Amino acid sequence: MKQPHSSLPGPHNIITGHLSNGLTVWVYENFDTETVALEGYAVGGTINESAEQAGLASFVAAMLRRGTQKHSFDRLNEIVESVGASFGFDSGRHTLAFDSYSLAEDFEMTLALLAESLLYPDFPAEELEKTRSHILTRIEEQKHSTRARASQAFRQHIYPLGHPYRSSMLGEEGSVRQFKRDDLAHFFTEKISPQNGIVVVVGAIQAGKAISLLEKAVGAWQHPQAHPDLSTPPPPLLMNKIERNVTVHGKSQSDLIMGWPGIARSNPDYLPMLVCNSILGSFGLGGRLGSRVREELGLAYYIYSSFSANKGAGTWRAVAGVNRDNMPLAIETILTEAARIVGEPVSDEELQDVQSNLIGSLPLQMETNSGIAGRLINMAWYDLGQDYLLNYAKNIRAVGKEDILRVAQTYLDPECYVLAVAGPPPEAS
Repeated sequence: MKQPHSSLPGPHNIITGHLSNGLTVWVYENFDTETVALEGYAVGGTINESAEQAGLASFVAAMLRRGTQKHSFDRLNEIVESVGASFGFDSGRHTLAFDSYSLAEDFEMTLALLAESLLYPDFPAEELEKTRSHILTRIEEQKHSTRARASQAFRQHIYPLGHPYRSSMLGEEGSVRQFKRDDLAHFFTEKISPQNGIVVVVGAIQAGKAISLLEKAVGAWQHPQAHPDLSTPPPPLLMNKIERNVTVHGKSQSDLIMGWPGIARSNPDYLPMLVCNSILGSFGLGGRLGSRVREELGLAYYIYSSFSANKGAGTWRAVAGVNRDNMPLAIETILTEAARIVGEPVSDEELQDVQSNLIGSLPLQMETNSGIAGRLINMAWYDLGQDYLLNYAKNIRAVGKEDILRVAQTYLDPECYVLAVAGPPPEAS
């Protein structure tokens, strides 16, 4: 059921606090459920790795949950599972993410275990080797995944050597095999900082109590020697088309990624691009691309378009799974649709349908405390303002056909693009 405007999080009901270690706290009280969800970002991620450290940030994040100086991995699992709670860690390009979910009565205990993992990480040898093995297995699996290989080739041609978005966050086999316990401990304390980070708490807890519990639990977590750099250079403009074919033996399907350099989340073109991308390749069964390439012509097993926007500029891409024999016509049709959205205004019906879908899907994304927390931490991290959700429908409706044409003409060039195709060799088709 659609939430009334007044119940959406906003400046009137988001309580803000600050911890002694530099973390900013947002709390949204929601007593409609008996649960509490927490989402947090510390500053520092894969962009702070050197070339020799590729994959180290992800390794650290995986190990933080694998045991502390006070509790083993198995004991941590026993405690949280006994009350149906959970907590964990993940690494992003710019962040160490952490989260928890529990009944309100178990929030303090779950938070204490999460804090213990941050304050007293152990990186135990046995768990380190298990985690290394798991990561190496995932890297090996990606070698045989046509979609992963296409994505790797695409990134390598969109971003230049040395760009922090160019590499896989999992890292490389050679570097992952070499990591030692001291490497993990050093990266955690020297490259990841709570200073200027964010914690969001949503659920059945009073704001004052939540902030007090957070200060008690993680206020002492400080890495004063860590000064992670968040800056990322923009990818270079494409001056011509770049095509790369990657052979993956033993496969019958090919995956293609065609795309362009995109924008940072702070760019005011974000919402026009969101609407434009929905029309091009994400609304319904894949927008115009899905309708033409898959439904009408039957050229693709799947197809969609998407764009990413981080602290730095991401990419705008079309992604498809295609039989090798259909590849030339599929590529031609994608370029035709790109040229169409660049060359002429979208229809009133398309625009209104997509706007209604984007606005109508918002309440569905916020039916749970975890969903709300995910929205709020995005708002806090990207400085979107606490009134972002209150203004969302109005701002989506304000995107006009001329805005869509402008962003398409600015960022999509049917003559200059990167195309990466991964699949069987030509003789296998």
